[in-house]
Amino acid sequence: MSGRKIDILLLIAVIAVLSFIIVSRACKTGTPHVSRRIEITISPQCKSFFGADTIDALIHEFEGQNPDFRIQETSQEHADIIFFDDSELGSLINASALVSLAPYIHIETQTEQWAAQWALPLVSFMDIFVYNIDILQAANCDRPPKTRAEFLAAARAVAKNNPVLPGQEPVFPFALGLSNTDPVALRRNLYPWIWANGGEIPVTDTAKPLSKVITDTIAFWGLLKNEGLIAPGTFEKTAEQRLEEFAQGKIAMVTASARDIAFLQRDARGITFGITAIPAVTPGKNHLGLSGIYAGISSVCTLPDEAWIFLAFIAGKSHVLAEAIGAVPGSFPNVFSGDYIEKDPLYSKARDIFEAADIIDYRPGSPSEEKINHVFREKLAETFK
Repeated sequence: MSGRKIDILLLIAVIAVLSFIIVSRACKTGTPHVSRRIEITISPQCKSFFGADTIDALIHEFEGQNPDFRIQETSQEHADIIFFDDSELGSLINASALVSLAPYIHIETQTEQWAAQWALPLVSFMDIFVYNIDILQAANCDRPPKTRAEFLAAARAVAKNNPVLPGQEPVFPFALGLSNTDPVALRRNLYPWIWANGGEIPVTDTAKPLSKVITDTIAFWGLLKNEGLIAPGTFEKTAEQRLEEFAQGKIAMVTASARDIAFLQRDARGITFGITAIPAVTPGKNHLGLSGIYAGISSVCTLPDEAWIFLAFIAGKSHVLAEAIGAVPGSFPNVFSGDYIEKDPLYSKARDIFEAADIIDYRPGSPSEEKINHVFREKLAETFK
């Protein structure tokens, strides 16, 4: 055999051996490609707000569309995505507990910027005025008050028809729950009355004197208190406790949220109640504010881009969330009318009130909110002495 042929055979043999070695090592050390499992955790408040069945169904749908994701529940302190309402937004921002969502969203207006900077609004609720139909009718009030003058007349009529007597359970015309322990006390009680008359809550300079609309509202409450038309315990009771007293037939009229309709329908079995807009000084177009439930990415999240994918999915299901808890108007500014609103007379009434009103540009959790609330409380304390 010639040397040239031997060299070629040796080269072929070397190539074969090297190929065998490479393949063998690949078989020993190589593994098939496996998708990376992405685990995103959510706070338990989501189920408290919307119900376990609703949230579990949405998680199942999301994971079906995104097989690499697994969504699990954990404590709020360790969750990638946290759910909360207006009362918590300010404290979460102050504690730097939220990641800015600005990189993920195209922002056009200042209102959208504020809402989208830290969290996405999932559902919205409107402010309402709730009244006990039987108590008002017994006091010869055949319809709910539309103005403050009508409200004052109704309150006086209720008080006259329900005098406070020893040994009897009193019925008061109106009640305020302004306890310092209640994070939504002023938002629930005071703000709606200011907005109803076209007033604004200061959000920049709290050093300026309070507007006439604000001082007149507080003075009006002082008049009610001096005439005995407000239930005692204004600064001890919470808004929730006042609503429970209303459900028990102890209060004739209260300020509330559309969020409370479901509670009253479920627990206020012994009374008949109706809803209307917050009484304004003069007749005309009403102004009302919206509160809401939000979700945001926690600052402890190590996978914010992945968390955003699920957060955006949840926000896109706002119509499902709104129907689960009977939210009115539901979503905002992209307002829709779900079947649950059309089928329930009270929800339909709330929707009518909403459509007839101008919506206030309210930014919950603004840096000055805590300061202005302190000013409000000082003024209220002086008035109620």
